[in-house]
Amino acid sequence: MTDQEKLWAKRRAKAAKLSGPKPVELPSHSWRCQVMVDGRRISVVDDDPEVAHAKALAIKTGMLVSKDKEQKVTVDEAISRYIQAGEGALSPTTIRGYETMRKHRFPGLMSRDVHTITRLDVQRAVSDEAKKVSAKTIKNAYGLLTAVLKDYGVDVSGVKLPQRVKRQKQYLTVEEVVKLIDCAVGDPCELPIVMAVWLGMRRSEICGLYWDCVDFDGGKVEVRRAMVPDKDNKWIIKEYPKNEGSQRLVGCPDYIMEKLRGMYHGQQGRVFQWHPDTVRKHVHAICKRAGITDTTVHGLRHANAAIMILLNVVDQYAMARNGWTSDYTFKQIYGYVFPDGAQETDQIINAFLEEKLKLHTDLHTENSGD
Repeated sequence: MTDQEKLWAKRRAKAAKLSGPKPVELPSHSWRCQVMVDGRRISVVDDDPEVAHAKALAIKTGMLVSKDKEQKVTVDEAISRYIQAGEGALSPTTIRGYETMRKHRFPGLMSRDVHTITRLDVQRAVSDEAKKVSAKTIKNAYGLLTAVLKDYGVDVSGVKLPQRVKRQKQYLTVEEVVKLIDCAVGDPCELPIVMAVWLGMRRSEICGLYWDCVDFDGGKVEVRRAMVPDKDNKWIIKEYPKNEGSQRLVGCPDYIMEKLRGMYHGQQGRVFQWHPDTVRKHVHAICKRAGITDTTVHGLRHANAAIMILLNVVDQYAMARNGWTSDYTFKQIYGYVFPDGAQETDQIINAFLEEKLKLHTDLHTENSGD
């Protein structure tokens, strides 16, 4: 045991003898004691558990004024500080999401001092939100809230969140994908739509595609930028895609490369100059015109994932092609099974077991006859 480990062990022995408030060892091996003063939770942290304990008792009895007590910080202010601190590292989309949560989620907590928030307060707020928004929205907002409160020594873990209800979504079949591509011919947004369903590219990646990322000789496009809304809901170009795995090279078929060549006349900048919502509207219009299941640009990415599953594409290749960082995202969130494939699987399994059962029955009958 090192000298440092011996010191930590000695402090743990001292902490074991203390109570009211009980010192808690932090991951940093510092010690924290918490007391309630005027309805607010005050945290005292020190390297020595006895010192933290003594200071906490002094604050409790009024002999010492806590810095926390002098400065009230509302939940709203705490979230704003959290966002500001991460502006250099967080993506514009993430910041926009955080700002939306701050403005619309848990309104009953926003004006409260962070040090007075309890697990019961958060549980009530979550229950109220469950009447208005989806379980996924609540989970995201709760994740932000717990991270912010943790910075102030407030632990509200263990709150029960509403269970997510898995909805039966309507997806395109293989036949509908073919009809979509065929019906998109001649449409102003034909190429973005085809690239979404054929290459599995996100709308943000398609709208953020620049000509300097199109390799005509190699027949590839590089996914390097993304077009996303910022916190003020203005569309901007982000010089990096959604995550590290999203930056990738995607091989294009001649069908797509020839159409790109037809558009290129030496210009620079974005390949597609339309507003992202324009592409969305054209997808809906083409689905209606083709008489197929209505979907979105993002739904086309789901269809692409399903095609790769149908073709038994190796997970790692599928993930690299579409920019996913985990097979869970690929299979559980994006991938789905085409009805025809599921029906064929049913038939194979049923035929196999029926044949086995028939052999068993025939054998049993023969033995009975003996």
